[in-house]
Amino acid sequence: GVVGAFAFNQTIQTVNLPNSIKNIGFYSFLSSTLKEIPLPEGLTSIGIAAFTECSGLTSIALPEGLTSIGNDTFNGCSSLTSITLPSSLTSIGDYAFYDCSSLTNIDLSKCTSLTSIEEYAFSGCDGLTSITLPEGLISIGYRAFGGCINLDSVTFENTEGWKRSTSSDMSSSSSVIVTNPSTNATYLKNTYVNYYWQRG
Repeated sequence: GVVGAFAFNQTIQTVNLPNSIKNIGFYSFLSSTLKEIPLPEGLTSIGIAAFTECSGLTSIALPEGLTSIGNDTFNGCSSLTSITLPSSLTSIGDYAFYDCSSLTNIDLSKCTSLTSIEEYAFSGCDGLTSITLPEGLISIGYRAFGGCINLDSVTFENTEGWKRSTSSDMSSSSSVIVTNPSTNATYLKNTYVNYYWQRG
């Protein structure tokens, strides 16, 4: 089953989706007053901007089997304080958590399938203080942590072979040492914020 585009009106506060739902379409809950939504175990994809500007949403648990968080999925969810991410997750899209200003820490270490964090993914998360990046991660997009002014600890579980470049094709890249969590935070939010990062 599928939850279609613009499926729910703006005044809805809670909804229970059946386990037959595999896909939540783009803009499904755009700017709604949604406060909670238990997601079905069979869910495999969430469309672009599905929960954008759901400013009342405080927490969400993404089920195992979900492989990607689309562009702008939680953009502007300013009350979101807690998010549980599955080990099946492979990518976090552009602006996925943009301006989620109430998020304080994110542990991606259990996201063992995660390979990419795209452009502006966590940009503007000014409450974010720490993040752990998983072993299998190979790319971090342009300004992925831009505006994360309180970020003071970024732990890379795989510190080998990281490079940065001002070009998305990684031409003229330079090596980056990522063994110090405090220094890593400075690099990602400030020094090398306008760079693309890649490992290998």
